[in-house]
Amino acid sequence: MKGFARPRVLDAFARICTLAEGQHGLVAIAQLRGEVTDQVLAQLQDAEIVEPVVDGVLRVRAGASHPHPTLYATWLLAEATPAWERSLTTLVVSHRSAAQLYGAGTVGGDEIEFSGRARNALPDGVTVHPRSVKEDQCGVIEGLPVTGPARTLADLADGQGLDLSDLGRLARSFISQGWTTTDELGAELTEQFAHREPAYDGPTWLRSALDAAAKG
Repeated sequence: MKGFARPRVLDAFARICTLAEGQHGLVAIAQLRGEVTDQVLAQLQDAEIVEPVVDGVLRVRAGASHPHPTLYATWLLAEATPAWERSLTTLVVSHRSAAQLYGAGTVGGDEIEFSGRARNALPDGVTVHPRSVKEDQCGVIEGLPVTGPARTLADLADGQGLDLSDLGRLARSFISQGWTTTDELGAELTEQFAHREPAYDGPTWLRSALDAAAKG
């Protein structure tokens, strides 16, 4: 590591590792402002100790990895607060991105989607739906807050271009993977649809969606 100012670089790398350890090996550059200079970051990249994931987020190459690195890196960009100190409901993975995080299949579109608010600007191709998410409507998968199965289905049923069979396939996947049960999902969908027009009965809607998926 010729040419390194060792104390400064080692201190910087220690700080990076402290953050990365709790963030699946990733760190947003904004989290390092005032502590690590751009020059040191450039040295670490030149030495292939860290590598970019998306613009503004680095990965420690010897560290952990995330199964959805671009999604997690984009979520990190939203604010400078360390991941483990963030509110569960400020910015939540939702809509199509939630379906993918659950492993429920792709439902069209490559853009990343969140619900809530981002304190920092996010890259092009990222959609933040200005809808609040209650704590009982979300969970955590791979360190990411994500809308629950019922909220995800309700969001995708709201003018997102999916037909009933598409939604039924997602519901079937949520149930078959054990994320929820038919009874639980039906009851939670009633709550989700209660403030929408029309206000569907959850179990009835779910049966119709599952029937539509079964028919292809």
